[in-house]
Amino acid sequence: MTHGGVVVSYQSAVMEEASLLHPGRTGYLAPTAITTVGGAVCGGGLAWLLWGGTAGILTVSVALVASALMLSRRATVRAGGRSSEADRSARLERAAATASRALLKHDVADPVGTALAALLAAVDVSAVFLETNSTEPPDHLGNTATVRDILYAGDGSDPGRWELTGWRVGVEAKEALGAGLGHQTHISGLDRTTVNYYRAMQIRTEVLLPITIEETWVGSVGFMSHDRDRIWSEDEVRLLTTTAEMIGAYWERRDAKAKLEELLAAKDEFIASVSHEVRTPLTAVLGFAAELDAHADEFSSEERAELISLMAEQSREVASIVDDLLLAARAESGTVVIVPEIVSVRKLVGDVLCSHPRRADFVAHDDIDAWADPGRVRQILRHLLTNADRRGGDSARLHVHRTGDGMVRLEVRDNGSGIPRHLHDHVFEPYARDDSNPAEVASLGLGISVAKRLARLMNGDLVLSEQDGWTVFTLLLPVALESAAAC
Repeated sequence: MTHGGVVVSYQSAVMEEASLLHPGRTGYLAPTAITTVGGAVCGGGLAWLLWGGTAGILTVSVALVASALMLSRRATVRAGGRSSEADRSARLERAAATASRALLKHDVADPVGTALAALLAAVDVSAVFLETNSTEPPDHLGNTATVRDILYAGDGSDPGRWELTGWRVGVEAKEALGAGLGHQTHISGLDRTTVNYYRAMQIRTEVLLPITIEETWVGSVGFMSHDRDRIWSEDEVRLLTTTAEMIGAYWERRDAKAKLEELLAAKDEFIASVSHEVRTPLTAVLGFAAELDAHADEFSSEERAELISLMAEQSREVASIVDDLLLAARAESGTVVIVPEIVSVRKLVGDVLCSHPRRADFVAHDDIDAWADPGRVRQILRHLLTNADRRGGDSARLHVHRTGDGMVRLEVRDNGSGIPRHLHDHVFEPYARDDSNPAEVASLGLGISVAKRLARLMNGDLVLSEQDGWTVFTLLLPVALESAAAC
């Protein structure tokens, strides 16, 4: 019943309170609802009061006291709930702040571990965990291998314990995480095999959020519960999401820093190497020039011509090194100029071999024209032949033929010492060097990296392989349209 005020329905609850205050008198309280409006008592309770005399007055008084107690209790519960919710939100916010500081500051010994411990302290869960995806291929069921680093909650003074274990992410979870979505697992919805797997780990429910780097799923962070089928709140999932994003950013910064440090170290080593390579021919040039300047009359014309030829050769070596350095700098800034034209590959290779001091066998299976910059192709071939010279061996071979996909395939082979297998993935990186041969300064140098960049700028490529003991650099260039039409 409503009379413009607050309607409060007590029903059996009011009866229960009344019976506690006045045992044996609840039978006198006929109405099931009492409405208070401006301090007056209305409804069935008022009618009973007018009719029932003193007993009615006592009974209604009891009912009013009981209703007041019930209202007070409900208000206290609501206030307590609001206080509990506020405390929980505050804990989650503190956990997010602690995780953020740990992952952003540089003076924390274990940033990720500190962040996970903050999550565990803020949420009522059995454990928090971090998964890192493995490079192993999926198993026969399509499950993805991961390494799970678990922090279990402690009790009392026990701060908890860490456990590292192998894990398998199921196909459904893999698809969700790979798409950047979270995934919740409840054992009640799993097949028997998976249920047994989770029960062996004492897991009833868990929730995972993906960690991504450059939009690639690389791991996960999550909560697990051992003792109940837990429903994860939006705030908890939001905290996990934020932490996963911060861990991904932290991993990305860590990897970028490691690569930068490695690059700077390689660059310093390379600069020292280049300084040595430049200084060696310059020393020869200066020595020959000093001899000619001081004792020109003491040399025969043949000797003077030989010295001048040696000076010219060493000067060209210096010029080649300087050209590589300038070209590498322009390639990094994207200012290398490529002027393609129709080029006879057979003629171009022949010209390079004529000017190269070392003899090499040349086999042209096809007379092919390529669409390329002839000056840049010469640079690439000179770099490849120079690398073959440095590797030793008694033979070098060049093969030219057409591929089935419209490319010219030019192979430079040598049977020298070869490039160590561990360097195959890095040989085209700037400043890469062969540390297994320290006596050979800059034994890979900048030339191979420059050669690959030039090949790609001409819509081709340069790849490395080994075939029957031969080191093979393969230059791929697009076939000229006229040559392609002739076929």
